[in-house]
Amino acid sequence: DTINLFSAISTVPSQSGTLTYSGSAQSPSWSNYSSTQLTLGGTTSKTDAGTYTATFTPKTNYIWSDGSTSAKNVNWTIGKAAGSLTLSSSSATLNVGASTNVTVTRAGSGTISATSNATGVATVSVSGTTITITGKASGTATITVKVAEGTNHKVPSNKTISVTVNQPAGTYILNSLKPSGLNTTIEGGLYRFQGASNSVNNYICFGTTDKSTCTNDTDKYMYRIIGISSDGQLKLIKKEALNDRRYWNSSTVTDIAWSSSDLYKGLNGSYFLSNTTYVPSAWSSKIATTSWKYGDNINTNVTAENLYATENGWTTTTSVKIGLMYAHDYAFAFQKGGLNCSTSGTYSTCKNAWISLWLEENDSNFGLYSEWTMSRYGYSSRNSYYYAWYISVKGELDYNTLPGVYAVRPVFFLTPDISYIGGTGTASDPILIN
Repeated sequence: DTINLFSAISTVPSQSGTLTYSGSAQSPSWSNYSSTQLTLGGTTSKTDAGTYTATFTPKTNYIWSDGSTSAKNVNWTIGKAAGSLTLSSSSATLNVGASTNVTVTRAGSGTISATSNATGVATVSVSGTTITITGKASGTATITVKVAEGTNHKVPSNKTISVTVNQPAGTYILNSLKPSGLNTTIEGGLYRFQGASNSVNNYICFGTTDKSTCTNDTDKYMYRIIGISSDGQLKLIKKEALNDRRYWNSSTVTDIAWSSSDLYKGLNGSYFLSNTTYVPSAWSSKIATTSWKYGDNINTNVTAENLYATENGWTTTTSVKIGLMYAHDYAFAFQKGGLNCSTSGTYSTCKNAWISLWLEENDSNFGLYSEWTMSRYGYSSRNSYYYAWYISVKGELDYNTLPGVYAVRPVFFLTPDISYIGGTGTASDPILIN
């Protein structure tokens, strides 16, 4: 008879210590492992982080303590290394409409993401390791950059980019659009749209962000841009007149300044500003409170330059949201240098300027009439009346007594943080703003 004697192995080997991803191949150390007793097999070396399986098989004359001689599987691991995230810049300053890039450097292959806490000011996109930040409106924003857990690296701490978006002096809030008809030099205090109606792409919607709503109901929502101030604010005039005619002021003889006039009060009250038909409640805050100058102009040489010199020289002001066009706005609207719209030879030219009410078809069927400006002419001792400038049916800049009943088109400035959505400025594709 033959008696076979075996030595029993009481403990299955296990990984000794820890391994962390290093970029090179690694093998674990083993507790309770003797190469004279056991044959090591399976996966015994790896580079990437993860869990792997080695095998241990008893050699001749050895058995497991349970009496078996088959291989036992033992898992071992390589842990993920600490993640890292660095940015080529932690701050960015750019202009409205401009973009800038920030490069991300991170360990491993974790997905990079970035979010803006103020998308109205700055938006962000990610392509590979490049973050692109685009300025939308003046203000500040914080971009948060994250890297997800990768194959071999843990999630690193987030990083932020502080963004400042400026409205550059001498440009306008839609500076990437560059619509036709915009004079690129300041004239009469503004970068002005000048030319005939079909050559000026300055149609803009106010009160809705939906193009079809705006173009289907132009009486409520369609405006045109008179010009842009040096700090980027848009000055708008309603495309069509409000649906009735109004006194400049009901009193004839009394010396009524613009800030005390019936028309001033109505425009900044229920007639327009608090009338949600024209100014939805969410849009009132988009109209800037403006310091409007007012006074008298009894100069009969009413060229655009002379009108502006007088009107800009007025020292009395009122700070409200709504006004009317000045006399000089009308005279500057056709061409650089402006016109004298009180001279019969220029009536037809002035009337062909884009700003002329006579070029606009009112979709509510309100008749077209002469139109008030907010510029008072002054006092005529001959007739003992006070007068204000208006634009006559001939296109003439003329003056009449304050109780005249003429069409009214509100004028206002937008706040400087308004951002561009889309549109090219044509009548069928007006500019859309947030």
